[in-house]
Amino acid sequence: MDAPPVNRDEVPAVPYKAPPVPTGARKLPSIPDVTVSYYDVVGKNVRELHDWLDKHGPRDPQTHKVLPATSSWSIGSAAKFTKTGGQCRLTGAAVKFTATAQLPRLVVGQKLLPEVLASWNSYVAALEDRQAAQLAFVHDRVGEVQSAIMHSSCTGWQKAASAAIDRLGQEQSNAFQADPKTLPKLLEPQKGN
Repeated sequence: MDAPPVNRDEVPAVPYKAPPVPTGARKLPSIPDVTVSYYDVVGKNVRELHDWLDKHGPRDPQTHKVLPATSSWSIGSAAKFTKTGGQCRLTGAAVKFTATAQLPRLVVGQKLLPEVLASWNSYVAALEDRQAAQLAFVHDRVGEVQSAIMHSSCTGWQKAASAAIDRLGQEQSNAFQADPKTLPKLLEPQKGN
């Protein structure tokens, strides 16, 4: 026999479990509440493109190192509760995920050899895929914050939400540590034999 549906005033007996990660790469437009901005890149060949990226790319907010692409996110939270006879009981929790991503794009009218353009397009697609994966990792787990709130108290829900958000940030950081071997690279096109 199936369990009766949970009404909105009941706390689920089982903690939130994140949905499985999709096997196909997600794109930024498929992740709700992500704002993407672009910065222009100028260069006629791979070396010039690298030079431009190194001088004009966004900076990592923690290391201040120039990066070709960045993303950031935040999770807002709120709780609903009722007080009856001096007792406080949580009756609901809301969470709101918002994110930004900043990616490079060629300046309008920039002319490149077809093989350099192909390399550039591949590089930018890999940068976007990496930012999308990082943001999707968090987006798909925002329910953990809601669950943490609902398993806390009227006086402790903010600390529970903050701890869950910090935990998500640490999990994301661990899952996407920058390994130079796996980071997207803008490579010189292969010369024909």
